[in-house]
Amino acid sequence: AAVKDCSARDQSIVPQQALALSNSRLVQQASRQIAARLGAAAGGEEDFIRRAWRLLLGSAVGPEELAACAQALATWRAEEPAGEAVAAARANLVWALLNHNDFVTLR
Repeated sequence: AAVKDCSARDQSIVPQQALALSNSRLVQQASRQIAARLGAAAGGEEDFIRRAWRLLLGSAVGPEELAACAQALATWRAEEPAGEAVAAARANLVWALLNHNDFVTLR
């Protein structure tokens, strides 16, 4: 039997790949829906972060990442109107995790 040559694609990272996911309306809408679903089951901000990290990245969140996520949530909550602050901050965190390297890269 003849062996066929198979060329391998070189790895490439282009800004358009990251921007397409980052700016996608679908991703932004999904972020809100995922955050709402996780928020309904979460017992608080730390639990929300742990659940989001596990669901989206498939691993346990480390202490440094947990602290960074908690700080980001606090910052985002402070920037939103009171009635929408928690939901908007959580959607932002989910959106950030959907753009995380571990979400978009298979290892």
